[in-house]
Amino acid sequence: MLGALSSDFGKHFVKLSLLLVAFAFFWLKAAHAASDSSTIVAFDYRLGIDFKSQDISLSRLTVNTQTEVKLNHSWSAQLDLRAEFAEDDVGLGSTFHYAKLNRPLVENKNTRFEIDRAFLQWRSRAHSFTLGKQVTPWGVLDGIQITDRFDPVRRRDFVFTDVRPDRLARWGGRWRNKIGGFSLDASLAFDGTVSQQAEIGAQFFNTSPRFTGGLDITNIPLTISSQRRNSTLQQSTFGLRISHSLGDGDLSLLSFRGPDTDPIISMPADLATSHTVNVSLSFPRRSLFGASYDITLGETVVRGEVAYIPDQTVNIISSIPLQTVSTRRLLAGLGIDWNAPAQWFVNAQVAIDYLDQQSFTLLRPNMDAIMTVRAQRLFSNGRLLLKGELLGSLNQQDGVLRPEFAFEYSDQLKLRAGLDYLFGNINGQFGQFKDNSRVWIAASYTF
Repeated sequence: MLGALSSDFGKHFVKLSLLLVAFAFFWLKAAHAASDSSTIVAFDYRLGIDFKSQDISLSRLTVNTQTEVKLNHSWSAQLDLRAEFAEDDVGLGSTFHYAKLNRPLVENKNTRFEIDRAFLQWRSRAHSFTLGKQVTPWGVLDGIQITDRFDPVRRRDFVFTDVRPDRLARWGGRWRNKIGGFSLDASLAFDGTVSQQAEIGAQFFNTSPRFTGGLDITNIPLTISSQRRNSTLQQSTFGLRISHSLGDGDLSLLSFRGPDTDPIISMPADLATSHTVNVSLSFPRRSLFGASYDITLGETVVRGEVAYIPDQTVNIISSIPLQTVSTRRLLAGLGIDWNAPAQWFVNAQVAIDYLDQQSFTLLRPNMDAIMTVRAQRLFSNGRLLLKGELLGSLNQQDGVLRPEFAFEYSDQLKLRAGLDYLFGNINGQFGQFKDNSRVWIAASYTF
């Protein structure tokens, strides 16, 4: 299977590298003329071996560059670039949910070159304004999206990412201000990009009926069309967050409106055939109202979030294929960070996702309960990290166990190895991927 890293790798990688170097050259030339600048380049290679077949299930090389330029005491700029190569059967994730303005500069099945972030920022003592391609990370829980639903995310690897959620930047503006004891944060993303999904047939393409509108797509060829994503106000996301200290903690209230990042599935009647299922995806707009609170109590940090969506569109079970309704949705989560004895760090979280089930039948339980537990400890003067993570659904009793070792060979080179062991019902959130359990290794080099 190592031979499956085809000879096309050299051709695609050379083209991609030349483009990356050319782009970086002109940016760095401009950065060099600035009063102060810094650049980071990171290479990351990941290899995964499937448990059942012992074949390579993941082979991906990612090159990231980050350049920050301080133009003067108030103005700064940042440009992050990403170049990727992946083996045929792994894929780099679909991009037909991207707005045209946000699409990669170079894109095919094996290679991709894109701008991750690109923005200009003005900052004073109590104000800041950021214009360009950026993210708006709202929320205080670690990786569980309750109020942190402003940005779309990459879901080509399900939740198996170093940073969770793995946010997708969009073009827009963000204004932050402090008035008295209040912090105001207003953000507008004016391109309609929504979450990235795995390609059809890729390792983490959703097959559970709760994500497919009730269709059994495991043995039927599937084609997908998607609503065109544009850079218009109709597909924009706008939100406001207000924060203030409360007791020994910080309280935030927020609200935003924009396209949902989870698709609604429909089937045009004239496109269905006996041999192929043709579906289309849309992303209705929805509003979210939420609050978060975090407080430090000695060696423990407690975080909580709650969100209410009055107009959540969902697929339901019906005699009409792929019928949808609008209903109320409530999300709530509680998390604890604990500096435990013997230098262990423990993070535990639980989240509830409730849909108001009225006179219809949902494709999922009306209440999901998600749990995450992570414990980690550093050894060998901080060079060796041992980490274990359990993610799962309490009500469906499926999940994933993720032990990991990370060794910092030097300040530049980091080696990692781990296991993603999935279990549960084949129709569950995690159990749908239980045949894709894998061991993996990764190496990253930064300079």
